This record gives sequence, C-alpha cells and structure tokens, in this order.
Amino acid sequence: MKNRIKIFASNASTVLAREVCTFLSVTLGDARVARFKDGEVDIQIREDVRGADVFIIGSTHPPAENLIEIAFLAETAHDSSAGSVTLAIPYLGGNRQDRKDNKLRTPISAHVVSDFLVRRNPDRFLLFDIHSEPTAAFFKPLLVDRLSAAKTSVPYLERVLTEPFVVAAPDVGGGKRARDYAHFLGQHDPIFFSKTRAGAGEIKGVTVIGDVSGKNVLFVDDMIDTGGTIIADAEAAKKAGAKDIFVFATHALFSGEAVVKLDESPVTEVIVTNTIHHDPKKLATKRVKITVLSIAPLLAEAIHRIHNDESLSALFL
Repeated sequence: MKNRIKIFASNASTVLAREVCTFLSVTLGDARVARFKDGEVDIQIREDVRGADVFIIGSTHPPAENLIEIAFLAETAHDSSAGSVTLAIPYLGGNRQDRKDNKLRTPISAHVVSDFLVRRNPDRFLLFDIHSEPTAAFFKPLLVDRLSAAKTSVPYLERVLTEPFVVAAPDVGGGKRARDYAHFLGQHDPIFFSKTRAGAGEIKGVTVIGDVSGKNVLFVDDMIDTGGTIIADAEAAKKAGAKDIFVFATHALFSGEAVVKLDESPVTEVIVTNTIHHDPKKLATKRVKITVLSIAPLLAEAIHRIHNDESLSALFL
C-alpha cells in the first residue's frame, strides 16, 4: 500500500500550501509554527507522520526566520520516522552569492544555505526558478527537482502580449532565461540591456542591444527585488521607442518602495507568481497593473508525481 501524503508549511507559505492541499484533496498538516517569548522558533508536528511521504512547503522570505522554520520542520519530520521528507521551497533565498570573491571577502552564501538544509536529513528538494544554476550542485548528494514557472506564466503571456513584441533580458546574466521565453513565445533571440554602473547598486547608463522601436517589450527575470534594474531598463526602452512594457518575474520580493517605484515607472504590467506571499494592500497601485499567477496547480502536480514515483517531465514546456 502506498504511503500516506502529509503536507506542512512554514508561516510564510501557509496560504500557498492550503491552495496546494485543495488541488490534492488533502488537509494541511497540523503543526505549530510559533515563537517563544524571546523570538526563538517553536515547532511541533501534532499528528502522526510515521511512514508518510512528508512535503514541507516554505519560501525563505524573509530569509533568516523562514529558513529556520523549514529546517526545524524537516528535522522534526525526519526524527518522527517519516517515510520520506521533501522540502518544497518555492523561493530559495541566499543564493545570489554562489562563488567566492577573495577581493571583497564575501561568503558563498548559496553553499551555506544549502549545506544547512542538507544536514536536516531531507530526502529531496523541490525548487522553483533558482537565481543561480550552480546552486543546485550544492545540494548533492540529495535529489533536487527544479521546476520552472513557465508552465504557469507562458499561457498568460500569450494572451496579453500583442504583436509586434520582443522578449528582453534585463541584463546579460539573464540571457538564457530570456532566450527560453523567446522560444516558448515563438520569438527570435531576445533583446539585451547592458548597464554601466557608477557603483554597487547604482546604474549610470543603459544601452539597448537590439531594436525595440514600435514594439511591445517583455522583460523576463527570476526576481524583482527593489525594481531598480527593471525600471532603468523600462526607461531606456521607452526612450528607444518601445510601446507597452511588460515584466515577468517568478519571485516578487518587492523590497522597500519597489511597488511604488514601479507604479511611477513606464512599465505597463508586472506579472509575478505567488512563490512569495504579499498582503493585497501592498500590491495596490494607481497605474501599473500587478498580476499574480498561482503556482499551486503546478506545485500540487509535482507533489502528486513525486509521491507516486512518476516523471516530472510533463511539467516543463
């Protein structure tokens, strides 16, 4: 007889987890994810998980406290004799630094985060559109399934984008992602936006590599943090004669005044997913349209397939 399926969630991903449970026709697992008086994370799984396939859904945003919640849940499930433990992390923070910079004396934070989670004894990781591809190698020897939000985003983009349009990479590092989306949407190679920087986080100038005049532009990125890069690119695209400007990013960090700044920018619509939960009030705008697509159906299908030892290939475009 197949093992039972049990789904638990960190506080940051409870809304998404409940939606996933609805698609799977299961009830969200009973766990206390609370705090002691001094702020220390207090975890208790309050139901039997012995022999069950346990899936823990949790995004690490904000990073520190949510990372601890996920780790404690994983350790508890393992120590409670779960048949298997899968960490489904829709947004994995801490992986923007994936290599050592001796000059600046910075950590390889991606390795620190992955090593910390690997040591909690899970059996598998399920990740969405990780910022840095090399990060996946840091989870070895454990299994890592990497999902793309393209299965969720492309059908929507096909409906809202009108010809002529081009797909654009906000920077050279996003070239592969932009090329993939250009292919998904039946377009040629993407347009690139190259930047001159006056210092860390300060953009001095933007050069458009390609023709955007008279065309709608779709910028594709893995995340929007402060929105500075996208806004600078949108302004450059408008100066180069672009029409409507759309932005798709899987992970909406929306740090600080990002939403306000996007509302004041030339961007027409920002499309994101719910890998990170935001209060709808935070997403309220006067002009720019912010559309949130749900990855719950895709995540639920991935969990169903892993639970039944089925291939995930059908979840990719």
